[in-house]
Amino acid sequence: MSVEGLDVLHMAGAISYGVLETDSSVDDLSIDIGRSSNVGFNYFHNKFGMPYDFLLKSSISSGHHLFVAVNDTKLVGFARFEKISDATERTYRGKTNVVHHSVHLLRSIEVHPSHRHVGIGRLLFAIAVRHLKTNVITMPDNSGAARFFKEKLKFTGLNSGSSNLSSRYRGHLILPYPRARNMLKTMAGSYPRMVMPELIGRYESLKFKTNMGKSITEKDISEFQLLFDNSRELLDNKLIDEMDSFLKGFEYR
Repeated sequence: MSVEGLDVLHMAGAISYGVLETDSSVDDLSIDIGRSSNVGFNYFHNKFGMPYDFLLKSSISSGHHLFVAVNDTKLVGFARFEKISDATERTYRGKTNVVHHSVHLLRSIEVHPSHRHVGIGRLLFAIAVRHLKTNVITMPDNSGAARFFKEKLKFTGLNSGSSNLSSRYRGHLILPYPRARNMLKTMAGSYPRMVMPELIGRYESLKFKTNMGKSITEKDISEFQLLFDNSRELLDNKLIDEMDSFLKGFEYR
């Protein structure tokens, strides 16, 4: 099975990360709701009594961006973004440059309780902001959320003096676009096995086989080459050089 209308932006293991394009796509999701006899999504259900399918559908129909992490059709996590400011450009001597990048308000991000504390929320957020190419602001509603945004996602306090945003956003946290743009690559450099498990697993398997003198087929190399090419933009230079050297020095029979 698959989720109709899911634009997949990244895959890591069994989890697909992407953006839902239509509210009807929500009908294809399997959403576990937390109850006394079941571990599941619970924040909006418990605090507002709001059905999650209604929350997600209304986000899309309102023009917000809904990013999801799914295992087949099971919802693992989601993040909702609302654009509040467009990018501005300036043309000088025939060249157009971005003066201010757009600003999106992160309305909420939630990961299924059984999948928390393994980096899924951070990875989902990093993929989303890389796709949106935007500054992100948010207002945590509890101390735990504030720690997550400040310590894990590196948000800082919004400086009203250097922002052209409305005073209504005073007190929000912000992740500026330059830092947001590099977040996914930074995560890949620090946690390559989390961001690119297939690539790292295949590479280590091939190195092990080589060291043990075991046979490696042309198919093994071509599959690794494909994963490597698809992930190259996320890799740091050290790992790129290491994998390039491995491929150049490898002769398969």
